[in-house]
Amino acid sequence: MIRESLAFLSFGEDIRGRTFLDWLEAHITAAQPLHRYKGLLKLDRDKISFYGTEKKTGNEFRLFIYRHEIQQLYHGFDEVFTSFETRNLGLSWKPLRISFTREKADFCVYLIIDYSFGRTTNEAWMETLKAWLD
Repeated sequence: MIRESLAFLSFGEDIRGRTFLDWLEAHITAAQPLHRYKGLLKLDRDKISFYGTEKKTGNEFRLFIYRHEIQQLYHGFDEVFTSFETRNLGLSWKPLRISFTREKADFCVYLIIDYSFGRTTNEAWMETLKAWLD
């Protein structure tokens, strides 16, 4: 294992399908940022693993993204996860997006890593992931 952290995870579809109540909840002072899953993110030699639970049901969720599946890393806001989704309009953190392809289908996950008091380690994780892919 190279690195591990607590993280929030959402697929692009989760962000697109969020309700006004989801948005409002993410903007309450002590609330966690917009997410669907909460858990442990691990970086190993050949894959990124996420072990967590679904926010609304509490059901277990696991995701493995293999190095060869990754198409793009991006640290910042985009047309899906905009700064409007954050409490402070993105002034203190930005999401980390991983785009990957599996069985000819494209997927996109957004990560918020080590969130605490409006800060994340997303930037450090981005640098680690870039080095890991090279």
